[in-house]
Amino acid sequence: MSDSMKWEKLSSRYLVKEKWATLRVDACKMPDGTIIDDYYVLEYPDWVNAVAVTEDNEVILIRQYRHASGEVILEVPGGCIDPGESPEEAVKRELLEETGYAFSTIEPMGTVYANPSTSANKTHSFLLTGGKKCRSSTLTAGKKYKY
Repeated sequence: MSDSMKWEKLSSRYLVKEKWATLRVDACKMPDGTIIDDYYVLEYPDWVNAVAVTEDNEVILIRQYRHASGEVILEVPGGCIDPGESPEEAVKRELLEETGYAFSTIEPMGTVYANPSTSANKTHSFLLTGGKKCRSSTLTAGKKYKY
């Protein structure tokens, strides 16, 4: 990407600064000289998602209520990366907490920005295989599908 496409950040101030979400407003100068006084940016922690396959070749999905959408959603397991934690450590921890499974192999699938226009965090995706149930989970409503 050409540096000539980048915006210059003229100033930045925080409107909200909390553990799970931070909102800042930037003043920016675009390459054509246009000034944007109020460009809002959400700062969340980076997070992880997992395609989790058991030793019986079943894909684990979790069902949970998501307040922002107001819906119960079937989704892949995942969550926020804690401070000082690597993405690999985070995905293993999240899977153990949410599903009660531990996995023998872990392969990175890629890293993306969920919404790079307004959010600064990254999503790290992994394929985990050889999953074995080793404890109870925090989410009781899960589903496994044959792979």
